[in-house]
Amino acid sequence: MKKLLLPIFVLISLGTVQTAQAQAVFLLGRLIGAGVGMGINAARTPKNSSVATPATAEKAAADKAAAEQAALSAAPKELVMQRTPADKLPKQAAEQITSLEAQLNRCHAAMLADPSGVVCTPEQRTAIQSAAVSVARARPNWDLKPYQQEMAFYMAEDARRQQPAAPTTPAK
Repeated sequence: MKKLLLPIFVLISLGTVQTAQAQAVFLLGRLIGAGVGMGINAARTPKNSSVATPATAEKAAADKAAAEQAALSAAPKELVMQRTPADKLPKQAAEQITSLEAQLNRCHAAMLADPSGVVCTPEQRTAIQSAAVSVARARPNWDLKPYQQEMAFYMAEDARRQQPAAPTTPAK
């Protein structure tokens, strides 16, 4: 009888070891899958951290300079203002869009008020840029091109107004 119990005990213990190994492999697989899933989710979600790395700060500055240069070189010849009616504003970004449009209205009023004065101060430009960024964050598919063209017009008008007048030479 003892000879019969020993092989049965060995088989039972081997079965238990294999079951434990299978459970460990299964658990390890689930942990790896969860880690991969969290990594994918982290890559998909936008970073909302207020801490900017030097590389992102340099990239943002370069993008800003390139956008301003492109805006000046492609400044429209005529002013086209786009204002969204209150009933057409999307609920998601209504506040941000009205803020951007209000900033642009201030530049337009300054342009009309004084034919030789500054259209947009640097502070106003910064406010318009931050308002445009907030619109883009709140509503990524919102078309910002008309607002960018309007701002380009104001910047071109500012540049034109700041150029010194050409000296007039007396006729001989």
